[in-house]
Amino acid sequence: MLSIVLPTYNEAKNLPELLDCIADVLEKRAYEVIVVDDDSPDRTWEVADSLQKTHSMLRVIRRVGRRGLSSAVVEGFDAAKGDVLLVMDSDLQHDSSLILQLSDAITKGADIAVASRYMKGGSVGEWVRGRRLLSNTATWLAKSIPAVHVSDPMSGFFAIKRSTYEGIRPMLRPAGFKILFEILGHLPRRTTTAEVPLVFQMRKHGESKLSVTVELQFIVQLLRIALIRLQKILFWSVCITIALILFVRLMPLLPLYTNPIARSQVQHTLQFVAAQNGWLLSDISLRSVGMKRMTVLHREHRFGPDPVPVCYDIEYVDLVLRKTSCGD
Repeated sequence: MLSIVLPTYNEAKNLPELLDCIADVLEKRAYEVIVVDDDSPDRTWEVADSLQKTHSMLRVIRRVGRRGLSSAVVEGFDAAKGDVLLVMDSDLQHDSSLILQLSDAITKGADIAVASRYMKGGSVGEWVRGRRLLSNTATWLAKSIPAVHVSDPMSGFFAIKRSTYEGIRPMLRPAGFKILFEILGHLPRRTTTAEVPLVFQMRKHGESKLSVTVELQFIVQLLRIALIRLQKILFWSVCITIALILFVRLMPLLPLYTNPIARSQVQHTLQFVAAQNGWLLSDISLRSVGMKRMTVLHREHRFGPDPVPVCYDIEYVDLVLRKTSCGD
């Protein structure tokens, strides 16, 4: 089943038309619509309640004392029953006919499907130059940070597989308006994506929610996700560096771990050499191990300054110590 989440704030005039459009598009599909309203002053939640009489698939969540589009979407997703979760704006700027394409992309194997304004065939519509420039700049910044890349990481119209969402749900910190960017910031690199072109429409009723506060919230979100991404890169860089160091150190000793005969020869040789020269086994370090010989470093530990360590090449046949370069 498809679950459509509609986050609303002062969308009382747009909601009836949007629900009719969704019903027309999904006439033969099993679906539900969840309106998550932030206690709108225009009583959008009340309008949604009344529409349940004609739209039986409609559920309404009225949030009192809680605000924010991203957190509303997450609350709607958490309450949803479908195996495909979809979110779209409630202001009629998103083309409801794309719901089927997004949903079908998920059922065909995509983990997340995005309606993009910035792919071929998409458009931001009739935005003024200033807003167009602001959006392009923010999109360029947002595209460079997540491990999963899409052409419109700040789209408010997308679908996600339920199992994919549940996999990252504990990591989400929903704040502000850009929930898709938040989700992309936590998805693993192997995530399968799909995109469909979106031509953004002009709002019919109500006012845009874009404000200086929203812009500041996005900047904070951008920095936070960039930091998380940097931490992941640093973590894996450290892991790879340690692995390479261990690999370089272990390769000369590989026969010791893989060949029982070599392991037995090394053990016998070390015990003989230590007894013959009065060395402690703890003062001997293996440098390399082969099938016919090995190289050891002898460093005598005692009170005061330790003597200079000496490296020896020892053949298993004659057990004679031959001084060699330690290579340090």
